[in-house]
Amino acid sequence: MYLATDTGSVSGVREPREIDFAYKTIVGADGAISIAPCKTKGGDYFTLTLQVPQIRLTDQTHRKDIETFMRAYFPATDPLKTLGCK
Repeated sequence: MYLATDTGSVSGVREPREIDFAYKTIVGADGAISIAPCKTKGGDYFTLTLQVPQIRLTDQTHRKDIETFMRAYFPATDPLKTLGCK
């Protein structure tokens, strides 16, 4: 499984850095992406993307808040169970 490590049009996340988390996750200055294995009719992975476009390019102060959100939201909603992942 691969997640972008550079800012780009694919990830849409500025300055992404991988974090130590139960799911493969990158957190950037203006968003985050998590990927977890999830075999369904639609594919093999579930991807959760958070984008906060209101954050100015020079603002680096929200990375920790974004990481905190991802750590709380992903397990709390348990999308893997909801989607019937195998």
